[in-house]
Amino acid sequence: MKRAFVAAAVLAAPLVLGPLTTGSAGAAQPRIYHTIGSTSASAVIASTQGCELTEVFVSSSTAMYAAQPGPVGKQGLTSVFVRVTDTCTSGTGTGTGGVTAAAGGGGGTVIFEADAQNGAPLVVDPRLTRASVTTSLAGTDGDGVPVTVRLAATWTGTGPLEHTTVSNHDHFGDGNVNATDNNLRRDASARVSVQVAGRSATGTATDAVIEQSRSRCIEVPRPGVEGFYPCFGFPG
Repeated sequence: MKRAFVAAAVLAAPLVLGPLTTGSAGAAQPRIYHTIGSTSASAVIASTQGCELTEVFVSSSTAMYAAQPGPVGKQGLTSVFVRVTDTCTSGTGTGTGGVTAAAGGGGGTVIFEADAQNGAPLVVDPRLTRASVTTSLAGTDGDGVPVTVRLAATWTGTGPLEHTTVSNHDHFGDGNVNATDNNLRRDASARVSVQVAGRSATGTATDAVIEQSRSRCIEVPRPGVEGFYPCFGFPG
């Protein structure tokens, strides 16, 4: 059964601690997934020099999680994707390194791509007014050749702090699920700078965002039921 309850699933799923189980022997054992806080920031920038369009997609997060009771765990994740397109070409040929035309059609020929991620955590204040990450990430280019991406990104809040809550209590034939979210969000501007494989790009995104979610999801399968994982769609 696919999970449809906790809005922060994408961020929290890699961070979920093994479920805490309670209850007497023979009774249905509730599985509790608790994210104390998962905060992320993302941005997309584009810069042009001559015929070359460089696009940079950045996301960074930090999270805290724990069983109840249990030790607190912390984890960060930062990822960068860089794409360089020759906009002066028709987009029907193949760029250097065997990279083909840009997705979307009519956008020119992709001449360079790089994808990288590491465990660098986002540094962010509690009110989501500012955030930053500076790190070097190991990754690969479009041909699978190892590259190092040097990243410096800062986010500055520009909009009001938005607060939403979500609560779901659902009953299924295989069991019950109780999920709650407490979310914060703020529109932001971001300044991003990257260097990779002798290339560099710097730009500002005015449509960036900083978000935070605190969540808990409890699964209670009926006795004898296996494969009941509505919180995330898989065992935590």
